[in-house]
Amino acid sequence: MADNCVESQREIINSLQSIWIPQIDAINRMLSASLLSPRRLVDNYARVVSTVVDNTIAATRLANNAIVTNLEAFKTSIQNTRDNVKEFSRIGVNCAKTFEQASRDIATATTTTSFSY
Repeated sequence: MADNCVESQREIINSLQSIWIPQIDAINRMLSASLLSPRRLVDNYARVVSTVVDNTIAATRLANNAIVTNLEAFKTSIQNTRDNVKEFSRIGVNCAKTFEQASRDIATATTTTSFSY
C-alpha cells in the first residue's frame, strides 16, 4: 500500500512536471527576450555608461574651448590696453613738448621785444 502511495505521488509529480516545464520554459524565453534578461541588462547598462562618458567628454571639451577662447579674448584685451597706454603716453609727451616749445617761443618773443612806456 505504501508502494502504491509512493507510486501515485511519482505519477502526480511527473504529470505536474510535464505540465509546468513547458510553462516555465515559455516564461524563461519571454524573460530572455525582454528587457529583464541578463544579457539585455548588461547591454543597456553598457550603453548608458558609454553615453554618460561620451557626454562628459563632450561637456569637458566645450568647457575647455570656452576657457581657451576667454583666455585669448583676455590676452587681446590686455594687448589693446597696453597699446592704448603707449598711445596715451605718446600723446602726453607730444603735449609736453608742444607746451615746452610754446613756452620757449613766448620767452624768446618777450626778451626780443621791449615795451616802452
